[in-house]
Amino acid sequence: MKNYSFILPFLALLLVASPAVFAQQHMYHQKYGSAKQQTLDLFLPKDPTKKTPVIIMLHGGAWTLGGNEYTDKHARDMCSRGFVVANVDYRYVNDSVHGDDLLDDINNAVQWVQDNAKKYGYNAKSFNLVGISAGAHLSLLYGYTANAKREIKSITAMCAPSVFDEKTFLAPLYKQGRIKILEDLANAKYNPAPGADISAFKKVSPYFHIKNIPTQLIHGTSDELVDYHISVKFNEKLKEMNVPANLILRPGKGHDVGMNSPDTEQANLEAIDIWIKKFD
Repeated sequence: MKNYSFILPFLALLLVASPAVFAQQHMYHQKYGSAKQQTLDLFLPKDPTKKTPVIIMLHGGAWTLGGNEYTDKHARDMCSRGFVVANVDYRYVNDSVHGDDLLDDINNAVQWVQDNAKKYGYNAKSFNLVGISAGAHLSLLYGYTANAKREIKSITAMCAPSVFDEKTFLAPLYKQGRIKILEDLANAKYNPAPGADISAFKKVSPYFHIKNIPTQLIHGTSDELVDYHISVKFNEKLKEMNVPANLILRPGKGHDVGMNSPDTEQANLEAIDIWIKKFD
């Protein structure tokens, strides 16, 4: 009878090592800056390669609330579909932190993902941006204004506040007493007088920076915070500029664009999956 006792030490080693191997697939609270919110969670599918698409995911919260725990499930779900996902947190806007600073946060997070690509076996020369609500706005704005060295393959923006013009966005926010957040974002005071200068608000409005990056918009028709017609208008502008575009309207869904309903959530994730694979 053969003696296989020599194998036992190797089996023991595997049993000890395996949990650590699997733990590295979900790496939480990786710091890309010194501020508390300058962290990201990195999700790696099994055996990523240089052909594995990379997603930069940005959470919502009106630029002032929450964190990437809002998009944790979505990030893990996209990872299970075979994507590398960096679920990025970023600072809140306030009197001293503005839209440009949030874009710097995203840029530094992207740099971290690039710097660690070789270590974890994926290719970070190009990215796909996915965001919801404020994160959708930042996905669009960063994608269209990022340094040319950042190759953005696609953007998916869900329930995005994307058109900061006078009639459909600024004036209503002012009347509702909710203009302060947008003033912090733009680092400017809003003047409701007819013909007043709103260039600072246009600077942080993706609508006025569109570039030829494939852009998918998903919006609920019962969105109580961002009217879905804003995404309709944005999509029309994309088409006018011959930018590859796709608009998905979710009938009866609110500002969560159906991400809290299992059936619609899966439909949205599938749409993101298809869009990225079409252009990555």
